[in-house]
Amino acid sequence: MRLIELVRSGGEPAAWYDRIAPIYERYVRWLPRGAVGRLVEELDPRPGETVLEIGPGPGTELVELCERVGPTGRVVGVDVSGEMIELARARLERRGFGDRATLIHGDARSLDHVADGTVDAIFAASVLESLPPDGRRTVLGECRRILAPDGRLGVLSLARSERLPARLYAGCRRLLPGAVDCRQIDLVAVLEAAGFAVRSRWSDRLVGVPVEGAVAVPASDRRRTNDEGSTFMPLRVFES
Repeated sequence: MRLIELVRSGGEPAAWYDRIAPIYERYVRWLPRGAVGRLVEELDPRPGETVLEIGPGPGTELVELCERVGPTGRVVGVDVSGEMIELARARLERRGFGDRATLIHGDARSLDHVADGTVDAIFAASVLESLPPDGRRTVLGECRRILAPDGRLGVLSLARSERLPARLYAGCRRLLPGAVDCRQIDLVAVLEAAGFAVRSRWSDRLVGVPVEGAVAVPASDRRRTNDEGSTFMPLRVFES
């Protein structure tokens, strides 16, 4: 198992997820897997591919992604929480996937250790909605940079809706912004604004709250620079 520790502070979000990591791992076991499972199916990781997951948490989906890519593939997980990374590392080792996985303890807004055009598929469930608009733009810019020319991005996020569960969630977020940190977003609009073309989309529910999934590909005018205009000089993390 390759573990890369980036020397940068994750700030308050990292500290929050570090604190709740043991509880979160037990909580996700009871969540229905339908919406996340649909995202895996739509993204369709294939044997021999390199797949990167943003915000894998305790690593539940990393295991399935490793199964999908097989012994000739590679899976990379990037998480800002060191405690989540440790849980994911332990899970992958127990399942015998340490030889095909790399974990990066760092911020997805700066994927410096992943080279341009080296990733076949990116998996991001319940990630974009936890970021402010500028953070979403930066993360999606990095996704465009690292995706192969025929690469694809799979995203699952909370959806905007006027249904009662969505309104109740929005009310909880207004009352408890520190504990309920995920925003309801217009996923397709977010992806298109970041230079992606949506290939497929669908709606679902997660614990009664509307969610939306999409698989997108980079637009033809994909950029190789970040939002500040500087050129990326990434290392090749996948070389043995």
